[in-house]
Amino acid sequence: MIRFKQWWVSIFLFLLILVYLTIFFILNDSSNKEITKIYFADRITPAHKMLIERYNELKAGIVKVIPIDFPNFDFSTNERKEILARSLRGTGDGIDILAVDQIWVQRFAKWCEPIDNYFTNDEKNKILPAALESCYSGGQLVAVPLDLVTGIIYYREDILKEQKNGEQIIQQIKNNITWDEFVKLKSKLNLKNPFYIFQAADYEGLICNFMELLLSQNSNYFVEKGFFFNTPEAKRALQLLVDLVNKYGLTTSKVTNFTEVSSYEYFIKNDGLFIRGWQSFDKDFEDAPFDSIKEKHLRKAPLPHLSGCKPASIFGGWDLMISKFSNKKSEAIDFMKFLISNESQELFYKYGGYLPIVNSFYEDPKYLNKYPEIAEMKKMLKIGIHRPSHEEYTRYSQIMSYYFELAIKNVISVNEALKKATNSIGLDKNRSEDYK
Repeated sequence: MIRFKQWWVSIFLFLLILVYLTIFFILNDSSNKEITKIYFADRITPAHKMLIERYNELKAGIVKVIPIDFPNFDFSTNERKEILARSLRGTGDGIDILAVDQIWVQRFAKWCEPIDNYFTNDEKNKILPAALESCYSGGQLVAVPLDLVTGIIYYREDILKEQKNGEQIIQQIKNNITWDEFVKLKSKLNLKNPFYIFQAADYEGLICNFMELLLSQNSNYFVEKGFFFNTPEAKRALQLLVDLVNKYGLTTSKVTNFTEVSSYEYFIKNDGLFIRGWQSFDKDFEDAPFDSIKEKHLRKAPLPHLSGCKPASIFGGWDLMISKFSNKKSEAIDFMKFLISNESQELFYKYGGYLPIVNSFYEDPKYLNKYPEIAEMKKMLKIGIHRPSHEEYTRYSQIMSYYFELAIKNVISVNEALKKATNSIGLDKNRSEDYK
């Protein structure tokens, strides 16, 4: 009996030692393995930080994502684009996965990895078609969408409610007001506050404002006419932007200095009534609010639209691409898929304000019950429209914004601005086949 007990004790101790040694060698072996580091370039919001931390916990000891941050307050979108392009023109050292503005995809495709083979048809079918549309170049999938936004206006609910017929005005704003009605509204309110702020500096934000007016008149404009702007549609679009400042006095001439950050700061600090922005605006500045009390009163509504035209709102947002110079492509793809999972996309919406890019968010009762505002979001997606997909778009956009800003400043006429932009781009009506 004693020997029997001793035998079981010996077996138990042997197994215990075996387990210990196994664990020791596993840990010792993993500690000797170098952790794969993925360098991810984007504007790192609180939502990004949460997801990066979550992914790093899941992959602890195997993969670690290292963020490369482009803060809103330090980098304009144009500056960020040029920094990334300069890095990738070399050997792309230091970047594995990068977030690019939708309109950069064509330009960055030559430096990035085609990723069609990494994604099954089922995985691609889970993504909103409107979001995936910007991710192709030359018929190849070269990116996946990270997030999506559309152009909207924000209004100060507290200020409007103090006005006579305030509730009625708010309903009018929410029900697709026309630009003509919007202009008349300023006279009715007769307030000294800045009425409407938009971005009119020499950069892409100005072109977003222009494109919303142009494409609401003809969604196929660039297919039919290319980058030719000596047209009634282009004149009507630019003329309104010029008139908002110089004829109707709806906004300050300072808008020609405004990008997203500076326009928002001016709007908040000066108690503006309306501002053109993106759905993520109310989250973009949460970590550095200009006045958190005022910002609590911001509400969202569709942009005004031209009389006789359909409402249109430019799609914005960021796509993910993988540097072709990266030697960690499989790990980068895994992180990419993590970011576009249902759980990650919900977090991006909840903490970042971005529209999720997965179909299920707009169809699954779990999300529909949890977020009643999805119904309004679906309406905005229906009127969303993309800027033209063209390899030289970013260069053409810089030409357009340069001349259009001069027109808003009253330095040159609207006709002259459109003519100079067209001639500088080097396209004409008979060369619309150059459009891609």
